[in-house]
Amino acid sequence: MARLLTLAEYGVLTTLISLIIIFAIFSESIQTVLSKYTTKEKVRGKLKNLAKKAFRKAGTISIIILIIYLIIGLFIAQFLNISYSLISLTGIMLFISFFIPVTRGILQGRKQFSSLGINMVWEGLIKLVLSIGLVILGIGVLGALLGMIIGSAGAFLISLFSLRDIFITKEKKIKTPEIYTYTKPVFITTLAIVLFLSFDIILARRFFSPDIVGVYAIGSTIAKIIFIGTHPISKAMFPISSETKKPKDSLKVLKNSIAILVVLIALALVFIFFFADLIIWLFAGRYIPEAASILFYLAIAMSLLSLTNLILLYNLSLGILKSSWLLLVFIVIQVILLSVFNSNLIEFSFALITSAAAFLWGAIFLLKK
Repeated sequence: MARLLTLAEYGVLTTLISLIIIFAIFSESIQTVLSKYTTKEKVRGKLKNLAKKAFRKAGTISIIILIIYLIIGLFIAQFLNISYSLISLTGIMLFISFFIPVTRGILQGRKQFSSLGINMVWEGLIKLVLSIGLVILGIGVLGALLGMIIGSAGAFLISLFSLRDIFITKEKKIKTPEIYTYTKPVFITTLAIVLFLSFDIILARRFFSPDIVGVYAIGSTIAKIIFIGTHPISKAMFPISSETKKPKDSLKVLKNSIAILVVLIALALVFIFFFADLIIWLFAGRYIPEAASILFYLAIAMSLLSLTNLILLYNLSLGILKSSWLLLVFIVIQVILLSVFNSNLIEFSFALITSAAAFLWGAIFLLKK
């Protein structure tokens, strides 16, 4: 998309993607909760009952939230200066963001990591091929969005096939008395991570010109590959840590996960530091010095967020995150810093690093508590 669209169009697309990422609040929360309950449940009939309950609840809630989103979208379109038709189209992702985490959460909890990984690869491939094809046909940002929507829907259908052994089993009732109590800290934690991941692009759209937003979006998207690329480590750690019975064993899982994460982050940062211009050229098909100048700083911010995410998921796996609402304070800090320090892209990037460092400190503080 960075190669096929103008900088201004790419800025619009990444802003819309940031809105879609916010829907991941529901997706990640549902997947995390179902993963934890699936980890402890081995009876396939009960897992079938759990999935059916989740699908019914997801259908009802997604319709309500979609209606609310379409109303709020009128103000979002004006605030971000983006067509309401594009804003409303992103609402379709709401349905998918409620349904696909049900199947993926069960896959994760059953430690079917191969099936889970393959499913995500299929999603990426479908999105990539369709989005590129539709943009080449001249549909522009709309084509990119349609490719994403169809790719996500296709991944959901594929995930159902991966769990066919559950769905053909005779259903047995499952009791989940504490599921709503556990859902609250999961939702708030996910909300904090997802908002932090999305707000920089949304606020950049508000403070900078369309072309400058496009420049920032290119750097931001590349930097976020660090978070997305290391996220599976946190995903794999979660069910393993949930199963451990001794604090010593769970702490060992955390240390090993952090070690792997730090090595991957270090390699990424070294590569970005020395080859920022080359990375921008490979990604966007052109040299954009402004994007290259901020790429390393944005990568540092996303590296800090990756560590924060790992620590918070570890807390959730043990069920010890009792003051999760405090995490939202650091999102307020992020918004304030980015709203004040935005005279240029370098200053904006340093504000993001500062807010990411504060967020990591908050996660460590909660872990100690």
